[in-house]
Amino acid sequence: MNSVEHLRELYEYNDWANRVLVRTLKEKNCEKARRYLSHVLITEKEYYERLYGKDSTGFDFWQDLSIEECSSLAKETAELYENLLKKFDDEGLGQIARYYTSEGDQVENTFREVLTHVLFHSMNHRGQVLTILGQEEIKPPVLDYIIYCRNKK
Repeated sequence: MNSVEHLRELYEYNDWANRVLVRTLKEKNCEKARRYLSHVLITEKEYYERLYGKDSTGFDFWQDLSIEECSSLAKETAELYENLLKKFDDEGLGQIARYYTSEGDQVENTFREVLTHVLFHSMNHRGQVLTILGQEEIKPPVLDYIIYCRNKK
């Protein structure tokens, strides 16, 4: 399997994990967990736009979205990344994205680096959501990648 195929699969997992959390938070309201999920989804969208040079200077990555807005944004970003990755081969992942960070710094990264960062960032904060749910005595869903792989077959 080449890199782009692997990234496509990981983005399918990412979408599944985000949607599981959306469903969980629709059933069990937890404001703090929802704020972290909002951050995940907002960041995914902002990084997608950064791939195309968006200036993120001053951008607020911690906006408070409703669970309905989270659901809509999860669907939208999954479709954006799916369509993006359909266009690429491994060579295209080396393409450079130039953009401005929220602090106003101009930076550049390859598409591969940005796409990988988005996945790791999302996974990190979904782990925080699971911890918050447990602290609130809400049974967190199982989001392990291996569980996703077993269930998709």
